[in-house]
Amino acid sequence: METTGNTVEVKAPGSGLTRAAGIALLVIAVLHVVFTMSPYWPGWIAGELRNGGATIESVAAFWSQPGGFWALLVILGLLTIRAANQGDLLPAYVGWILLGWIVLCMIIVGPASGFTTGLVPAALLIAAALRDRSGR
Repeated sequence: METTGNTVEVKAPGSGLTRAAGIALLVIAVLHVVFTMSPYWPGWIAGELRNGGATIESVAAFWSQPGGFWALLVILGLLTIRAANQGDLLPAYVGWILLGWIVLCMIIVGPASGFTTGLVPAALLIAAALRDRSGR
């Protein structure tokens, strides 16, 4: 509970974990963009993906960077931080769905992939929901 002026704000017990999850999602998105910078941009802009002239490496690079999930991770991270700043939590299913997606991708790609970093925000969101459930 925080007091600001004459008002009292009640924050959910897991809002700190929720904020940390949002920050982790933003960090993962930024790292994804930084570590997947591609030399294929000139070919993409020239239309090689549209006209079928792209190599398999170029297509894979496209789906890992501009066509990947980094933008959605930014949106989810910002919404998560906003919820935490307002003293709210995301529904527990967000953490569970994120965890399920990450585990599925780790099974397909292997545990040595960047998907393992997604375990952190998923676990934080689930822990925040569990803390909130036990704290109310």
